[in-house]
Amino acid sequence: MEKKYSHTKNIYILSLSSLGIFIKIFILHAYIGIESNYFMITISNIFLVTVAFCLTCLCRENKRVNLCLIINMGLSILLLMDIMYFSHFFTLIPIHSIYQIGQIGPVSNSIVALVKPQYILFFIDTIILWVFFRKKQIVLPVLKKKQKNAFAMMLLLLITSASIITYRINMDAEDHYTPYNLGVINYHLYDIMNFFIKSPLDIDRVEAVMDTINQVDSNQKGFGWAKNRNVIVIQAESIQNFVIDREIDGQSITPVLNNLINNDSIYFSRYYEQVGWGNTSDAEFISHNSFYPSTKTFSYKAFEDNEFITLPSLLKEAGYSTIAFHGNEGSFWNRESIYSSQGIDTFISLEALQQDELIGIGLSDGSLFKQSVDFLKKQSQPFYSFYITLTSHHPFMMEDQYKGLKFQDTYKDTLLEDYLQTVHYLDNELGNFIELLKKEGLYDNSIIVIYGDHEGLNMRNEEANHLLTSFLGKPYEEDEMFRVPFIVHIPNSGLNEEIGTVGGQIDFFPTMANLLGLEMEPNKTLGKDLLNITDGFVAKQVHVARGSFIDDEKIFIMSNDGIFENSKAWNIHTREPVDLQECREGYERALAEINLSEYILQNNLIPTVKEEGLESILQLHP
Repeated sequence: MEKKYSHTKNIYILSLSSLGIFIKIFILHAYIGIESNYFMITISNIFLVTVAFCLTCLCRENKRVNLCLIINMGLSILLLMDIMYFSHFFTLIPIHSIYQIGQIGPVSNSIVALVKPQYILFFIDTIILWVFFRKKQIVLPVLKKKQKNAFAMMLLLLITSASIITYRINMDAEDHYTPYNLGVINYHLYDIMNFFIKSPLDIDRVEAVMDTINQVDSNQKGFGWAKNRNVIVIQAESIQNFVIDREIDGQSITPVLNNLINNDSIYFSRYYEQVGWGNTSDAEFISHNSFYPSTKTFSYKAFEDNEFITLPSLLKEAGYSTIAFHGNEGSFWNRESIYSSQGIDTFISLEALQQDELIGIGLSDGSLFKQSVDFLKKQSQPFYSFYITLTSHHPFMMEDQYKGLKFQDTYKDTLLEDYLQTVHYLDNELGNFIELLKKEGLYDNSIIVIYGDHEGLNMRNEEANHLLTSFLGKPYEEDEMFRVPFIVHIPNSGLNEEIGTVGGQIDFFPTMANLLGLEMEPNKTLGKDLLNITDGFVAKQVHVARGSFIDDEKIFIMSNDGIFENSKAWNIHTREPVDLQECREGYERALAEINLSEYILQNNLIPTVKEEGLESILQLHP
């Protein structure tokens, strides 16, 4: 028997469907840590959700209930995905994640590690609504024209109110739009819009700092120290610098790396990761290209049709052969599509290797190193070889037989133990790899370069922060979290040098080009040669708000609400607070460099930069 509903039931259905979403938005905003204008930001987002539910009243009567259920379910899934994504990356899930759906398989263990039983509570209201409304067939009355007009006016009022609130909140945000000043719904709408719009060049900001960007040191220290040698570059998954020369329960964590640093090597001790949305793949991109990763998605997708000038491509011009190794699928992060334009001639991925030892998300580092030697022996020399390791990937899962450290009570069975076991494993396999290179006659005329791709333990993870603060004996903060090792080992060189100048992955290309004796004209990349500059600078664009930077004296972390005056800064050496006004120049430089890089890459202007330099972009801009 049909149950007739009056117009008041429209309101009843809308209220039931939307109430659960309202509560979830309040919870999510509290979870991510919105502090300034929490209530007004949440109300603004609730207004927009109300608009979505009210729109169902303008639809056909027999569709309204189902549409309300669909909206409730869709928003519940989105908010749950936000919580899971935030628990690892500390931002909301971006629209470009749609490109990564095909990559879920290789990182399924990492995703499963983010799932918690209590997340089922996110769907309690949806289940109750579905059960309640499915008990009977519902026939809702037709809305009259006046009622539809009233709904339309209410929707317009809600949208206008939400827009005014958002505008007022962000008047002082200096064009920084984040989940912290927009809220969940507004941020996703902004993210979608921003994804499809090219970033314009902020010509005034870039012009103001162009002289600083173009600074060139006249020294030529290190030029050609490794000229004509084979190059073996190992991008080490999740390896942070704090593990170097450190012990746990009386055991050295990285004995092999420690030995390399102290013998025939240059060690860059204040080197920082600068990845974008693509994490590991963006570490490759910025290191090989000396331009910043995309601000919108992972760079290997955003710029797959571009022309590039990279370290591997310059080495090819100098007579090198080039090859890359990765123990996962070739399509992962779109590598097999873009590597040729990156100057990589041969790409050996999981499909071309024996899958004889799988750990974590792919082939073990030990097996990858061992199998790669046969390929190296067949390469014409000199060669450039690039390795992407995997075993120390989150969630740091490894069987006991591979664990080489013995932990006592303090850190046993903790996240720190899991992480350090995988780091120690990589270190040990690196030692085995070096011995194999020596055995095959590939060591003496090569250089071995190791750098970390990105952080492994995030300071916002409560367990990680507590453990590392205890382990390090000092607060675990951004300057320690972003710091990764960068080691250049040149056998029989007699070098034993530590470079304390602050640098980042954007400096990898020019630094390596100098060591390898490649002539590079100045002002063709955004990175600097770390052997010859004296004023280091590192700009960050993910994990902290854009505009954050590190230089030789201080670290500046832009406030998440986009207001410069709410930011924080401290001296790297003394940890004393720094006056924010002393950071304004570095803040402007960080934004300018990232903006200039994005404009160049979005418009495929690398060939222009190669011919005419970075300053030419200012003349091209209309």
